Amino acid sequence: MFALDGWRYGDYVYAVEKKIARMLRKIRDVPGLSEHEQHLFARSLAATPDERWRLHENYLRSHGLYTRSDRKKYGFK
Repeated sequence: MFALDGWRYGDYVYAVEKKIARMLRKIRDVPGLSEHEQHLFARSLAATPDERWRLHENYLRSHGLYTRSDRKKYGFK
């Protein structure tokens, strides 16, 4: 997939995966984390602030808690 300005999605994905792998090596010996939790933690550490915000919004959307009214239905303030 190519964009008009020459930015390529595949290059971006490769760079992000490299950052995640680097973070995984750093947190490999953290006690009490499963392999899945290590990957999620490494992904959040490797993400930029905008990417972390997007991950958070996608999480809320996937659980039906994106809008304030949706959160109030489930007892959140």
